[in-house]
Amino acid sequence: MRDPIRHVKALAFAVVVFLITSFALTQANPNVFPFMPYIWPYVTGGTLTYTGTELESAPAPAFTLLDQRGAAVSLADQQGKVVLLTFLDPLCTDNCLILAQHIAAAYGDLGVDAEDLVVLAININPAEQTQEAMQTFLQRQGLDASPAWHFLSGEWEAVTEVVAAYYVSAGEPKPSKPGEVLHQDVVFLIDRSGELRILITYPTPVGAALEDIIVERVRQLL
Repeated sequence: MRDPIRHVKALAFAVVVFLITSFALTQANPNVFPFMPYIWPYVTGGTLTYTGTELESAPAPAFTLLDQRGAAVSLADQQGKVVLLTFLDPLCTDNCLILAQHIAAAYGDLGVDAEDLVVLAININPAEQTQEAMQTFLQRQGLDASPAWHFLSGEWEAVTEVVAAYYVSAGEPKPSKPGEVLHQDVVFLIDRSGELRILITYPTPVGAALEDIIVERVRQLL
C-alpha cells in the first residue's frame, strides 16, 4: 500500500528544489524563469512593499549623447530637474515596451509635477544607434511628441562607457530574437542636484507596480 504522506513529502521537496534552482538561475540570467520575481516574495514570506533601492548619494556619472532629434543632451544640463534614466533597445519586442509604457504612465500620473522630470533612455543596441530607429520606437509607443523624452545614442564606445559607469549589463545578442540585445531592465532616479539616489528594478516583485513606485519616488525628490 502506498504511503500518501511520503508522496506528499517527496512532492514538497521537489517543489522546493525547483523554486531554489529557478531563483538561482534567474539571478544568473533574468530571461530564465522571468516569473520568479513575482512569486519569490510569497515563497520567502518577505515584504511586498518594494519601493526601489536607496543608493548612497553620489554624483551621477556624466555623459553627453545625441537624442532622437539629433540634439546633444548632457546629464549636466538637467540639473534643477529630476532625471529618470533607463536603458532601452529600440528593436525590443518584450520588456522594453512594457518598461516604456510604465514610465509613460507614471509621467502622466505626476500631473503638473512632470514639468520637473526628464526621461533619458540610453540606446543599448550597438547595431541600431540611429535617430530613425529611436524615433520609430517612440512613435510606436506614442511618446514621440513628448518633449520630456530623450532616447540617446552615439558612438558605441561612448555608449558602452555610460553603460559601464552605471554598472548595467547590456549589448549581448538575444539568442531567440535576432537583432535584439539582452540588457538589465532598470530605472535610476537622479535628483535635482545631479546626485544618484534610487535604483528601481523591473520586473518588480509581486504587489509592487513600477508606475506607482516611480511616481512615489519622483515626488520624494521634487
